[in-house]
Amino acid sequence: MSVPIARSLSLSAVRKDAATLSVVESIGGRRIYKFRASDGDFDRYSDRLNVKGWRVDGYNANGVVLFNHDDGAEAASSGAEPQLPIGKGRVYVEGDALMVDVEFDDEDEFAKKVERKVAKGILNAVSVRYLMLPGQYRQNERGGYDCDAQELLEVSVVTIPGNARAVRAKSFEDEGEDIVERIAARVVELLDARAEAKSTDDEEPETEEAAEPASETEVPPAEPPKADDEEDDKAKGFNASDAAKSFVEAFKSYIRGV
Repeated sequence: MSVPIARSLSLSAVRKDAATLSVVESIGGRRIYKFRASDGDFDRYSDRLNVKGWRVDGYNANGVVLFNHDDGAEAASSGAEPQLPIGKGRVYVEGDALMVDVEFDDEDEFAKKVERKVAKGILNAVSVRYLMLPGQYRQNERGGYDCDAQELLEVSVVTIPGNARAVRAKSFEDEGEDIVERIAARVVELLDARAEAKSTDDEEPETEEAAEPASETEVPPAEPPKADDEEDDKAKGFNASDAAKSFVEAFKSYIRGV
């Protein structure tokens, strides 16, 4: 019968690191930072964690955020003043990753220092501490463990990440002006291409019959109704809908830093 796996001394739990994305909300003056805390790929322990197997109810009931996993245990043994939590977190599964929203304690001077470094991109990573549950893991081909279920114990902002994917992604907050300029340039290109295509079609050469003047009593035939813009664009090889979808996907990829 398997027992909880211990890869660190603190709470006999594993600690893994991952990357922050950006400030994602500002509600009533509250600044919420969104981090990608874990995924289902191999980590540096050669472990793989089932993203759907996270047990997070206990953590969300007491969502403390620490700095470098300092939970006060060492300070208690040495007599030093223990480091208090620097904020609170809320974890959830989103797509293929465990995410955590972090709100720093703006009444704590040390927490404010950490937040400033996160906002500047000097600190870029978080680390999760968890327990692999008995009977829910097995050894894999790399010598680590594949884990079907694990309980989250704690989340920390860390100085040195242990996860190879712990790099900060691009965000609108960081590079907003550059992104806006790229969007504007692309929109101009699309509009110019569309206008040029229409202009080329409108400049059709006149035939000899068309050059002959019509009689005074002759009423020119009514022009057939033009196709709507979408059909017109498709006829010219420009599909606005497809172009918009492609642009949205490219924009999402850029924001995510992939």
